Amino acid sequence: MKRGTLYLLLIAGFGGTLFDFAGTIIGPALPYLDALRLFTTAELSRLSSAVVMSAGVACFVTGFIADRIGRKRTMLLSGVLALVSCLPICLSGGSFWAFYVGRWFQGLAAGIVGVVVPMYLVETLEPDSRGKGAAVFQLLDIGGILFCSLIGIAVVHGIGAADQPTVPAVSKAFAWKAIMGSSALPAVLFLLGACGLPESPVWLSRASMTSQTSRTSQTSQTLFQRKYVVPFVLAVATLMCNQTAGVTSLQLYAVTMFEKAGLSNAAANTANVAAMVVFTVATAVALPLVDRIGRRPLLIAGTLGLVVFHAVAGSAYLAIRCGFAEAGVWTGTVAAVGVALAISSFGFGPGVVAWLMLSELMPNRIRATGMSIAMFVNMLVAYLIADNMLLIGERFGYAVMLFFFSTCCVGYFLLAVFALPETKGKTLEEIERHFAGEDR
Repeated sequence: MKRGTLYLLLIAGFGGTLFDFAGTIIGPALPYLDALRLFTTAELSRLSSAVVMSAGVACFVTGFIADRIGRKRTMLLSGVLALVSCLPICLSGGSFWAFYVGRWFQGLAAGIVGVVVPMYLVETLEPDSRGKGAAVFQLLDIGGILFCSLIGIAVVHGIGAADQPTVPAVSKAFAWKAIMGSSALPAVLFLLGACGLPESPVWLSRASMTSQTSRTSQTSQTLFQRKYVVPFVLAVATLMCNQTAGVTSLQLYAVTMFEKAGLSNAAANTANVAAMVVFTVATAVALPLVDRIGRRPLLIAGTLGLVVFHAVAGSAYLAIRCGFAEAGVWTGTVAAVGVALAISSFGFGPGVVAWLMLSELMPNRIRATGMSIAMFVNMLVAYLIADNMLLIGERFGYAVMLFFFSTCCVGYFLLAVFALPETKGKTLEEIERHFAGEDR
């Protein structure tokens, strides 16, 4: 593989780290915020889901921005937003609105990255390397989530656990600020790395052929033409299913969920690290397979695993809720193992495949606009789930959500089996001709 391609994959991977790091980093901080009674449960839900809401807003406009100023400058913009977001959070002193503003900036950065980096990869890489690009994006995305969990456990052992009475309030306040401030690191890495990337050749070609005004008008007019409707609907449906699989919310609330299942704060953080390690390994295993055996086999295997393991985790919470078992080490372990295997199934299949297929299915002329709309729908679904999961879990138990996720993944499995085409080894033009019926 060429040196330039390796560099491109590495920086795109940093984009993957930035994409989920901003949202997930609040997970290890939640027990400290809760212990200090700085916010109510509803406010903690809003702070957790604020990233998803603002990411959805960013997704909606990123296509226009990326078409207007280019893919590279759009990536640089996301890096700046991610870096700036740390200031209001860490300087908030427990102010809800300052914290909320910072989370919104984190979400804006994540939403831009989620659209522009996959778009940039599919427009820059050769067909036999596109799968590797998506896999690296997802692998370092999971690496960022793993880093979040490692930060959490390091703070627990270095400063003290949130549920430890001997840890003073000032130390707990420092703990959550240290956790949230760590989000500056992936922002700096991505921002500096993106400076050395070339502009997308597809964008440069289109920019040289037509003015931005006519290009935007042409894109908006062609989005809902018949030959574009099927790939657009399939891409949107795939991303919706990706969110109803529940993994985004599990990443946010894993530590809290494991505590509710019976583990201590320290044990819950350790279980969260273990889950992220398994997640990372599963994604790494999928990396060479996505271009070798194809997209659909991985997606089918991953969704099937999600159906089973969500149900396994849900059974632990159901046993507690129905009085069949006391919340303790045994139920906590079953819940943690089920969640770890569920998210590893996601990493092996949907996590790698969905972002790649989103970029591949969208024809060149509608890619920016189509991806923006698809990602907006994706983030809207993610927000609705994340914003309500803590409240539902507190009132009805987490079994309700986990069995809901399992049921949704049955639909995802059927979509993969019966509706999605295989795109392995095909050029973007060949995929477009397939949906236009010109390859028959």
